[in-house]
Amino acid sequence: MLALYGGSFDPPHAGHVHVALKALDVLDIDKLIIVPNFRNPFKSFECADGTQRIKWLKQIFEPYKKIEISDFEVKAHRSVPTIETVEHYVPADEKLYLIIGADNLSSLPQWHEYEKLCQKVIFVVATRDNIAIPNGMVTLEVNEAISSTHFRDQFTSLGLEHTIENDIITYYKEHYEPKN
Repeated sequence: MLALYGGSFDPPHAGHVHVALKALDVLDIDKLIIVPNFRNPFKSFECADGTQRIKWLKQIFEPYKKIEISDFEVKAHRSVPTIETVEHYVPADEKLYLIIGADNLSSLPQWHEYEKLCQKVIFVVATRDNIAIPNGMVTLEVNEAISSTHFRDQFTSLGLEHTIENDIITYYKEHYEPKN
């Protein structure tokens, strides 16, 4: 069985790594596919170019043989509905795990073709900010206080390997003005 883990990863950080590793530990899967989006339809901007985010993710997850980084949504050069990505990866008669953060639960009913998506996936929800996870969804207990938004606002630590983290920090300092 496959698991998909999508998101902006703008920038990727230790929280994303912990979610992926917890999924490998808890779920009975053959492969975890991490899918950075071109543009999140619920956000007004992306800071790092999709190709750059893919490069970082490949560096971060290179040691993990069961993890693949997908360029499917970035190559589309548009906001790709999750249902489209799911249908790209699995035949019509199969299901897959779809990993989301608990912070996405409130907007989930607004996702494109939400009812159809519910029939094709088993939702796996990574804990965040003490948000309650509904019954019927698999829970991934992840206790990581790092946030991409907080990083972009204050250039705080990402909790990553030193070389990759320095590369990310340098990129954002050159391309993004923090709010402080």
